[in-house]
Amino acid sequence: MGQELDAVAVFLIHTLKQVLYGFDRLDSIADEVNPGSAAMAFYLSSIYNYIALLFLLDKKDKSMGGSVYRTLKPFGLEGLLDPIRATLEEPLGSVTLGEVIRVFRNTAIVHPTHSDADLDRVYAAIDMNAMENQQLWQDLMHRLRDDIKMLSLAIARSTGRPLSDFGFRGG
Repeated sequence: MGQELDAVAVFLIHTLKQVLYGFDRLDSIADEVNPGSAAMAFYLSSIYNYIALLFLLDKKDKSMGGSVYRTLKPFGLEGLLDPIRATLEEPLGSVTLGEVIRVFRNTAIVHPTHSDADLDRVYAAIDMNAMENQQLWQDLMHRLRDDIKMLSLAIARSTGRPLSDFGFRGG
């Protein structure tokens, strides 16, 4: 099982690093572009899509959706997802952060009508014009980014291999 976990860890960590790259790029341009710019929308849409695919979709009767849960469960490592689950379950308006991400992804990215109605459906449950909601969303997204970083490290550590084998400095 160790070698199989090693192989899975390499690919999974690589995927998680792609999400983290998106967060880093979004942060790097945030002060330079308008909030509704194509650059901001591109990175945010990419991040939302990844988060939905990795942590939200196809939950059904499982305790968590997404491909990461299905990948970690056979190794008994699904508990590593608890911080991410907690962040995605944080209230944002009358819904959760995870619901906002999933609905936005499904409505505005995957099945769009390319009209204001897409965003109206997404934000019907939360007033994103309210500064406190904007700040809460930003805080939760930063927390989610940090959770994903910690998950990447935890997966690497679970293999018993040096962190440098996975491209991390130190360890």
